Amino acid sequence: MTTTSRPWLDSSLPVTERVKLLMSAMTREEKVAQMVQISYSVVSEGDADNWARLGAGSFLHVLGNNARRLQRLATENRLGIPVIFGIDAIHGHGIHNGATIFPTQLALAASWNTSLAEKMGEVTAREVCAEGLHWTFSPVFCLGRDLRWGRIDETFGEDPFLAGKMGAAAVRGYQGKNPADADRIIACAKHYIAYGESTGGRDSYDSSVSMRTIRDIFLPPFVEAIKAGCFTFMAGYEPVDRLPCSANAKLLRGVLKEELGFDGFVVTDWSNVTSLLTRHSMGRDMKDVSKIAIDAGNDMIMTSPEFYEATLALLKDGLVDESRIDEAVTRILAIKFKVGLFDVKEKVKTLRIEDDPTARNAEAVFGCPEHLDASLDAARKSIVLLKNDVVDGIPALPICGISGKGRAVRTIAVIGPNADSVRAQFGDWTFFTHPVPHLDAVPTFRVTTMLDGIREAAKREDIRVLYDKGCDIFDPAKNTIKKACHLAAKADAVFVAVGDTLIQTGEGHDRANLALSGAQDELVEALKIVCAKKEIPLISILVNGKPLEFSRVTAASDAILETFNSGTLGGKATADIIFGLVNPSGRLPISFPRTTGQLPVYYNQIPGWHEGRYFDCEATPLFAFGEGLSYTTFRYDAIKLSSERARAGDTVEVLVTVTNAGNREGTETVQVYATDRVASIVTPVRELKGFAQVTLAAGETATVRIPLPVDTLSIVTPEEKTVLEPGEFEIQAGHDSRPGSLLMAVLTVE
Repeated sequence: MTTTSRPWLDSSLPVTERVKLLMSAMTREEKVAQMVQISYSVVSEGDADNWARLGAGSFLHVLGNNARRLQRLATENRLGIPVIFGIDAIHGHGIHNGATIFPTQLALAASWNTSLAEKMGEVTAREVCAEGLHWTFSPVFCLGRDLRWGRIDETFGEDPFLAGKMGAAAVRGYQGKNPADADRIIACAKHYIAYGESTGGRDSYDSSVSMRTIRDIFLPPFVEAIKAGCFTFMAGYEPVDRLPCSANAKLLRGVLKEELGFDGFVVTDWSNVTSLLTRHSMGRDMKDVSKIAIDAGNDMIMTSPEFYEATLALLKDGLVDESRIDEAVTRILAIKFKVGLFDVKEKVKTLRIEDDPTARNAEAVFGCPEHLDASLDAARKSIVLLKNDVVDGIPALPICGISGKGRAVRTIAVIGPNADSVRAQFGDWTFFTHPVPHLDAVPTFRVTTMLDGIREAAKREDIRVLYDKGCDIFDPAKNTIKKACHLAAKADAVFVAVGDTLIQTGEGHDRANLALSGAQDELVEALKIVCAKKEIPLISILVNGKPLEFSRVTAASDAILETFNSGTLGGKATADIIFGLVNPSGRLPISFPRTTGQLPVYYNQIPGWHEGRYFDCEATPLFAFGEGLSYTTFRYDAIKLSSERARAGDTVEVLVTVTNAGNREGTETVQVYATDRVASIVTPVRELKGFAQVTLAAGETATVRIPLPVDTLSIVTPEEKTVLEPGEFEIQAGHDSRPGSLLMAVLTVE
């Protein structure tokens, strides 16, 4: 490849000029091929090779040597355009057996720590690059508001502000300051838009939301993605008010590209264009639906290979404007140039990893100590202490043995179906589930389960550990509970790990009933009887992909730790908290229901005529957004605004005085909410507008300053106009979203 015959290879030229030079050399066939993305998991090796020679713009779900072979074939064709390889690296490069598995997005959101999200992206990028891949279909900017939806674990929770900040940080981690660096990858903001709001929590079903609601609730996180420089967006599966996202020109071409100025490219979700024909019945043939997709503003078409011939036929018949094709391909090529795919000095010429020294050395990246440390740090800061009652005069947690710092015990019983379950701890989007389901896979690396972590920590404390599964996650039979209770009677403290497992969560695994499966409730209640008689604590460890019905577990437990899906070292992180080595600092990014029928329970609802409650259920959630305890206590003494009056464009500082009133250092997440006292539309009871973390020594007091841009108090009118209305706003700050946790000041907007 030379810059004489292929002038677009001259890296000294601006990207726009390089794209123009390449576009001028391309045939129609070569342009349309760039719009095609092929899934390696559903085609034969021979077909994949043919697509690479043809000039397919992208492949997904290709690993290792296969990616290297396809890249070699692609770069040897007439124009030498490199393939962009995509992968679902959702919480680490988990599809590679051996890579570092981070806590899921929902778990990570419980840290309320954007630097952790950025670090996760950075580590994941290194491991994806080591595979020779360039693009992750992450982060997810959807909101988890209907807990029946299977993909709650992939979200950053229920709140648009928190989701936007955490997701934008992940984008920065993936792409870095210079996305052309060898250890950075392309991020993809998904699923655009309102995908998680599908009717009944059924995945990919119709999201019957208005454009006003889209702009108010679901668009703001994606705006944060654009601000962070995210190069690609993915269009969701679902129809929005009956019009599929991949057919919605207003959302894709109008709002995203023209109004918000997004200059990357849009990729459809899996088989979206084919689905316009086979599922949504929006055309008579592939030509009809391909035209719809092109006109709507999709640029790259995932796993609908029929699009290629259909689009060539459309062009031949003059049924689609060729400028639409040029626009899409220009966007795709611009990203390939920006991330340096054309400027790799030495394209891969070998077929085997064994012949490539760079690839051989890259194997050392997967699960390296530095990356595992980052995963452990994320897990520690993501775990939420939800309950910690006093038992026999002492808090249930932490516990200790010879160290003498906490509840002294000599024997621990660890019980429960999720105490030693790697699949439950990992959650979705790992080698267990993708690119094809392989639930019996065996990790090629060491995973620290809850049982492993407790055993290792207990050994250091000279504490004996007893273990019994207690019951299966599905089996309703209770005949094993008696054995578990007999074991618990020998202990000084009992831990029980309950929740869900892999096939109960994730894409395509929506739930009509959030009740704990099998005999888990009965197991916990039986253990409580044993513990109460002995006056010893029962501590529940929740290992789950999303909030479930934990009312019975909560009532029976003296302490509760929410770990969600905590990744490779989740068991160690949990044990560090149990034994007091780490002070828990996680806060819930999502509200927990008392029962499935109570849904929705997200905190930022509009005020209800009858207080928004059912007559047979308390109005409040079991656990509220923002909740989380510590081994110390924090006191909020005062709230003050830097100015009590403001105008559009101003930023007001919220000053909050916080004191660590306990006896050990701890980290508090100060949360700022706003309520519009009078508005031209009905507004939520409160909305998160800012947060900050502060670490305080015992007895220390600090004033925490949190910026509040006044424009974030705007509303979206039914006419889809964003308006900052004058009036009074209650600015609240405190520990969580519950009214009793918040101090309040009034801001007047002029």
